[in-house]
Amino acid sequence: MDKELSQLPMSESARENFLRLSEKFREGPFRIDDWDAVKSPDEKYLLSHSTLKTPDREVVQENLARIAVCKLNGGLGTSMGCQMPKSTIVVRENKSFLDLIVDQLCEVERDFGIMVPLILMNSFYTHEETKKIIEKYRGRLEVNTFQQNKFPRLLEESLKPLPEEEFSLGAWYPPGHGDFYSCIFELGFLDRLLEVGKEVLFVSNADNLGAVIDPGILTHILEKDIPFLIEMTPKTPADVKGGTIYQDGDKLKLLEIASVPEEYKEEFCSQSKFKVFNTNNIWINLRHLRKKLEAGPLDLNVIVNRKVVSGKKVIQLETAIGSALECFSGAVGLTVSRDRFMPVKTTNDLLLVQSDLFVLRKGKLIRNPERKQKELPKVELGSGFTKLEDYQDRIPFPPCMLDLDSLKVKGDVRFGKGVLLRGNVQLTAVERPLVIADRSVLNGRAVKQ
Repeated sequence: MDKELSQLPMSESARENFLRLSEKFREGPFRIDDWDAVKSPDEKYLLSHSTLKTPDREVVQENLARIAVCKLNGGLGTSMGCQMPKSTIVVRENKSFLDLIVDQLCEVERDFGIMVPLILMNSFYTHEETKKIIEKYRGRLEVNTFQQNKFPRLLEESLKPLPEEEFSLGAWYPPGHGDFYSCIFELGFLDRLLEVGKEVLFVSNADNLGAVIDPGILTHILEKDIPFLIEMTPKTPADVKGGTIYQDGDKLKLLEIASVPEEYKEEFCSQSKFKVFNTNNIWINLRHLRKKLEAGPLDLNVIVNRKVVSGKKVIQLETAIGSALECFSGAVGLTVSRDRFMPVKTTNDLLLVQSDLFVLRKGKLIRNPERKQKELPKVELGSGFTKLEDYQDRIPFPPCMLDLDSLKVKGDVRFGKGVLLRGNVQLTAVERPLVIADRSVLNGRAVKQ
């Protein structure tokens, strides 16, 4: 493979990083040997957000001067049929994910007089478009971007790189968000942040609308000198496959379903052995990270992602940002409320956050206090709503859903303005389109035509 790689347009550091992943891949996948010994972390390693003290305003102001924010911005909106950076999709009130992120940080400056810089880690899919888009924030907020590495896809059978002359850009892939560490170190971002007094970096997915700066978490990290903190949130039946953390001696480790023996996967997915899962909200002490990276690259577990590209079976070798927690002695998990985990992956999720279930305050989406039920309603939109364009055409005005328990839609269903949904609603269009008239009230109804 070394000969083929030497001819590819890659930087020397990217080539070395890829070869390191390849060697780990050849060693075979990581598997848990003694399942019974795997346990949820002790309270010392998995704290509850409710135990953190609330800092006073002076402390908050002082600590906000020591933080920067990074959003993982490598994804396209392909799960919603879009070929643009997902963060540019309009969420509500004519604002995109990026607009809301910038609004949140501008509110920090208005409230405390502290400008918190924003860094975007883009992939080669999103980098150029994002650079154009962030020009509109110039003068409001300091926004910096960088493009993560691109690695060659490997043919599954031969483990040779997919030929670029035949597959063009399809021969490459962004190697997961674990690539973040080598990128900020090698591109000089880590040194620059430390030089201007930033000690903590809060990293999260750009599509997680709940991932906002929390002064209590920030203060706890700085006062206790915690090198690495990962936010976890209680599992629900919808989160069964999400990664979790476990304790191995005096260290925390990230556990993904791929590393679980087949006979224990059902237990892993249940809420009995592991009650929390990873939100991918990561807090990193930059001084500790600098010391680690000076000693060499972080040893992250390899994730093997199998795909088919133009009929060819290929593999992608990736890493996850959260798996770095086992590289830091003193890393901790923190159980947070579901309000800090609001990812928008599909149009089902988009409908929830666009509805009256949430209100927008100072750039932050918060649960509408008028909803009595604790859980959000279950929404299942049919295949006609999967693409963003079709979703927007069929639901130009999000319905009122404060008293909704569940919504299931099949076929060509279209919503008018001011529709109110209550209880369990099922809408099915079989022979002809079903149009829900303006200001209709559907109270636990099943409508089919």
